[in-house]
Amino acid sequence: MSPKTCLHSCLTSFCKLTVVSSIHELEKQYICQYCPNRFKNKNEAERHQNSLHLRLHSWSCAALAGVHAAYHASPTHSAAADVCGYCGEEFPNPANWDARSEHLNHVHKFGECNQAKKFFRADHFRQHLKHSHAGTSGKWTNMLENACMKDEPPPKERVSSIAGSSTPLAPKPGVIDEVHDES
Repeated sequence: MSPKTCLHSCLTSFCKLTVVSSIHELEKQYICQYCPNRFKNKNEAERHQNSLHLRLHSWSCAALAGVHAAYHASPTHSAAADVCGYCGEEFPNPANWDARSEHLNHVHKFGECNQAKKFFRADHFRQHLKHSHAGTSGKWTNMLENACMKDEPPPKERVSSIAGSSTPLAPKPGVIDEVHDES
């Protein structure tokens, strides 16, 4: 095996890959239950597991049930106005749905994105809203996120890290394995 440069600058400037791998594996003590990936902290491992393997929720613009679902009651003027879930702009009541629809279509490109696209992390969906729909972050965004969120069916199998065989789901799918050094 040819020597590789160790990016972590441990031992010497040149380490054999096997030595480097074993040293760096000790740093990443949390192992995903569904693949051989390892993580330095438990939160990263849980986020990986939930967004890639468990996928309990997804967010999609296609889940938004029309123009009406993009608006909700204003927190400051609940009876007098509604708020756009993309930008927080207030629209007076009674609702002029032509004006609201025009706002969504021209300002936020409502319905123009890939309706088949699903996001399995809320932060990725927020980035989509910002970049594809001129969305701005605020309290109004939570209502839009909730309207675009769907529950996903639970996974039926998990892949074992040994020879790619499939095994039934662990009884506690949210549990992250922690490696303990027993030497």
